[in-house]
Amino acid sequence: MIGRGRRWALADKTILLIESDAAALAYISTMLRNAGYTVMTAPSGKEGLIEAWRQRPDMLIVVAELPDLGGLDVVRKLRSDARTGKAKIVVLSVRSYPQDILAGVQAGADEYIVKRPGADVELLERVRALLPVEPAAPPAPPKPLGKLVTFLSAKGGTGTSSLCVNIAQMLAELAKPRPVAVVDLVLPVGSLHFIVGVDTPDRHIVAASMLEARHLGPERLKPMLSHREEWTFDLLPGAPDPEVAQALRVDRLEAVFDALRQMYDFVFVDVGRALSRVSLPLIRKSAKVVIVTSPDAATVALTRIVLNFLETQDVRRHRLQLVLNRSVGLEGLSRPEMERELGFAIPMLVPHMAGQFSQANNQHQPLSRKFAADTVTYSLQGLTTTLFEQLNQMAEAIAPA
Repeated sequence: MIGRGRRWALADKTILLIESDAAALAYISTMLRNAGYTVMTAPSGKEGLIEAWRQRPDMLIVVAELPDLGGLDVVRKLRSDARTGKAKIVVLSVRSYPQDILAGVQAGADEYIVKRPGADVELLERVRALLPVEPAAPPAPPKPLGKLVTFLSAKGGTGTSSLCVNIAQMLAELAKPRPVAVVDLVLPVGSLHFIVGVDTPDRHIVAASMLEARHLGPERLKPMLSHREEWTFDLLPGAPDPEVAQALRVDRLEAVFDALRQMYDFVFVDVGRALSRVSLPLIRKSAKVVIVTSPDAATVALTRIVLNFLETQDVRRHRLQLVLNRSVGLEGLSRPEMERELGFAIPMLVPHMAGQFSQANNQHQPLSRKFAADTVTYSLQGLTTTLFEQLNQMAEAIAPA
């Protein structure tokens, strides 16, 4: 019976082993497969010739003592046929006299190996010398996961969602062609789809969290995201209503975000003012946590509480980025006063916008397009450039040497 060995994923050299002893055939073929060769087998000379002329292997190992044809007769037939005339041939035999070895070489064998203790090692060495296997190319290193950037605030009304989508928009323009995604994780109702201007009642973070692990690939997850031409990122909307939000599979959120980070170089997530079992695992994984605050005393006090809490959650300060958004004008504490209260530098300031955000949001346009020449847009672009540079530096810092 003729048997074909399992082909290795990396093997590109084939060997036909003609051996009538079943135990020896199994042992030698396994040894050769483990060395990276594709192995075919035949238990007799006639079957070996048929298989050799049909498959045209790179090498033949022929045992001299076969039950039907003599092994050296098989070698002569192989050498005289154009289909196998150039194949490498090794003869295995129990005969060890010089005249037997000479007869094997004269018949056309490239090597003649005497069956004795240690012959298996000698056979493998000769096979490797006559038929080297190309070394397998090292596997490509896995693509680094995309950078996760979380936006949150200690109090509502600070413009966190508007800043999240507009900074993501500007960063996506800077990062082209590297893809960017934005995820709305504000519960119980998301709002980013209103700002961007998409209506996807069946495609949102809750539906994505219901996907099983085997379905968390681009072919199933990508259709969950929406895109509008005016915006340069893909959006995974939030829950459309509180009832749907109750179905969120919190236990699968990290897997969803890991899958998104395999698809996108940057993933922005808006968690609103939530510090909970939903948002904390993502905050811990974030390359940057952007905390949006405002100058009123209540928001400053709550922001201080959030900063202290994140420190207990092992979220290092260098990953935190405070943004002062003067959404209500110049009232309230000054930046130096806020920094003293918070014990934290506030390097980024968004000046009072006098309604620009509202106008752009109502028309579902990025601020950078609606008010391209506005001072506020320039301020946000500077903030985004700094964030982009910081994210790139973090990537370089963790890249393998």
